[in-house]
Parts: sequence; C-alpha cells; structure tokens
Amino acid sequence: MPTWMVAAATGIILALAGYAAYLFWQLHQQRQRREAANAERRATLVEHIQLIAKACQQAQCEPAEGALRLVNLLRALPGADMDTLRQQYPVLHELYDKVADQPILDARKALKRNERMKLDAERAHWESRLAPQMESELLELAELH
Repeated sequence: MPTWMVAAATGIILALAGYAAYLFWQLHQQRQRREAANAERRATLVEHIQLIAKACQQAQCEPAEGALRLVNLLRALPGADMDTLRQQYPVLHELYDKVADQPILDARKALKRNERMKLDAERAHWESRLAPQMESELLELAELH
C-alpha cells in the first residue's frame, strides 16, 4: 500500500476520532445542562410545595385547594413516582381524589345555586373528615428538601 494512502487513511481516522470526541463532549455538556435545569425546576417546585403546605397548616388555604395544588406539584417533580407519592401521602391523595372532579371557575359559575351548594357541602364533608389526618403529611411537606 502506498504511503500516501496510509497517511490519508490515518488522517481520516484522526478526523473521525476528533469528531466523535467532539460529539461526546457535546453530549456531556447537554447532560450537565439538563441536570442543572432539573435541579432548578425541583428547587422551585419544592419551594412552592413548602409554601402551600405551610399555608394549609396556618388555615390560609382550604384543605381541598391545598390537596389539589400539592398533588399536582408533587407529580410535576422530576423523577416523581406516582405510586410512591400515593403511599407516602395517602390522606392528601384521598382528599384530592374526592374533590378533583368538581368543576372550577367558569364551569362552577355555570352551575345552579343548589348544585354549587351540594358540591360545597360534599367538599366540606371531606375536608372536615380528612383535614385533621392530613396534618402530619403537611408537616412533612413543609419540611421537604
């Protein structure tokens, strides 16, 4: 084989190896950016979870509204496992399940007055039954890291 062919082949191999190294470096940078974005998102979500849990503890937020907000925020956490969350916060999820299908905003305003009162009574029933049991879960969420 002529020397120029060996040199050309060596040059091509070195160029491809350099390009592969460049692509691996870009992949590494992309992973780092993704991990940083996930960490930032998690920190923001945890802060919101803590604030809502504390508001519920201080009766600044109704238990049903807190359950709706907290469950959705917990589900949005990067890497959150729904089954684990349900086991870890069963009362919160139970209250969420009881009130999640109730209409809100314009859909609620469109209801007749007696239908709204019936839904309010149902929500109040579940809040009075489950809110005291939810305190330990709220305490844990207020201290979430």
